[in-house]
Amino acid sequence: MPAETRVPAIDAYGDGGFRIGGVRKEGATLILDGAARAWTGAPGTPGVLSPEHFSDLMNARARPDMVVLGVGARLIHPPAGVRRAFREAGIGLEVMDTGSACRAYNLLATESRRVYAALMPV
Repeated sequence: MPAETRVPAIDAYGDGGFRIGGVRKEGATLILDGAARAWTGAPGTPGVLSPEHFSDLMNARARPDMVVLGVGARLIHPPAGVRRAFREAGIGLEVMDTGSACRAYNLLATESRRVYAALMPV
């Protein structure tokens, strides 16, 4: 990912939000197109996620190679339709608990990968 589209690292998570580049973000958060923003309309549980919840990521200005999905305090896989939508779009999807997702995102971003994140709070 070019340096101008890189976002600051995820510094911390917990208490219902995230600190990204020193700025607190409350609730579910997306990191895409070089910025972190509220994930409007994100459900409270990963079991009810649908492909529509990821339309901002799928239609991003610069398509990602991979999306890291943090699903909360423990790993719960999203419905099969979500995985299928990512596969059909040619975008990798890595699902993990939110803490692991934050660490994975930071690592992949430092490797100049075009990685976006969809993070549910803990």
